[in-house]
Amino acid sequence: MTQPAHSVAETTAQRPPGTAAAGPVRFTTSRAFRVGLWLHRWTGLIAAPFFLILCITGTILIFHEEIDEGLGYAAHAEAPAPGTPERPLSEIVAAAKAVAPGRQPLALVFDADHPERVTVSLVEPGARTFDGAKPVVIDRYRGTTIAAPDPRSTPTGIILTLHANWFLGLPGELAGGVVALLVVICLVSGVVIYGPFIRGLAFGLIRRGRGERLRQRDLHNFLGTVTLGWALLVSATGVTLALGDIALKVWQATELQRLAAAHGGQGHDLAAGPGASLDAVRAAAEAAKPGWRTSLMLYPGSAFSTGRHFTVLLLGPEGLQKRLFEIALVDAADARVAEIATLPWYLVVTQLSHPLHFGDYGGLPLKLLWTACAWFTLFITGNGAWLWYARRPRRRTSAEAGRGAGQAA
Repeated sequence: MTQPAHSVAETTAQRPPGTAAAGPVRFTTSRAFRVGLWLHRWTGLIAAPFFLILCITGTILIFHEEIDEGLGYAAHAEAPAPGTPERPLSEIVAAAKAVAPGRQPLALVFDADHPERVTVSLVEPGARTFDGAKPVVIDRYRGTTIAAPDPRSTPTGIILTLHANWFLGLPGELAGGVVALLVVICLVSGVVIYGPFIRGLAFGLIRRGRGERLRQRDLHNFLGTVTLGWALLVSATGVTLALGDIALKVWQATELQRLAAAHGGQGHDLAAGPGASLDAVRAAAEAAKPGWRTSLMLYPGSAFSTGRHFTVLLLGPEGLQKRLFEIALVDAADARVAEIATLPWYLVVTQLSHPLHFGDYGGLPLKLLWTACAWFTLFITGNGAWLWYARRPRRRTSAEAGRGAGQAA
């Protein structure tokens, strides 16, 4: 990732006195080149150790489903007989509460890839966020519990926490975003530095027999060019994902407050009844957006809903709509849809960044491509740091030789 661009400068130093400098050499003496070189070198060196960890953990996470399946952490449910009706959602919630008595449901999660199961998030009474929530997976057709570990405690879950926030929560997410931003700067400055110098060389040329450093530098430039687009995409989406929690808090403080002010009022006590059934709430939300399906139902009084409404997240039927969602605000008393809200642009960017970052929307071929690019980038990062370090003995030797010559004179 970081490589000292000095081949042209060294050529200039070796040119006999009085020889005119060519155009590309004049570029290396410009302020733009010096700034670009400084940015490329030091952003790369600072980000290198963290980026190595992110590449390794990111490669593992590309195959998290296959790894969970192989290690036995995936939840399984028998396929229902044809025509088997779904159990009422109230029955599913009751089955989940029986697993963790004293807790209250905060949300129901519907898995599009596994429609036979629903995850009920249970929290302590009065809790409004998912901190400390206990997920319970229930068979939608049998109403029975499906054995499944907490996804945060599995090997891939722990690796995801390391990759996403370094086990530090929001500060760790922001630190990861800073690393991703440094990588973006390193990549862009690398293009500025090396672009003019590869015009006279065949693309992909690896010069041999002229020293290991030159060969490694050519490999660095070639692989860096091949993976540039991928590295920019993954790094830029890493920045946006690192800001995801902040974007959600902005939405809570603005759009959610607007919805609460427009449709709020006295909350409905779900425990007191009768109110609308959970199935009625879900059906009303889906009827308001034909073809869209429920992905998440958040109870009234959560940090992401009003005091009297369920917040229902609806996923679209095709294309990008499958990666985005719209928000239905459904009254808990009578299942009336108060409003269908679209996502603000910053949450749209966050939602679209996730599949692009992990490459999990194109099946196995795309996963293999993402993996290959990640490992090429690992090599570029490592050999860039080596190229910088390999110059140091030469500089010390040159300085010592200069001092020796001065003393002899």
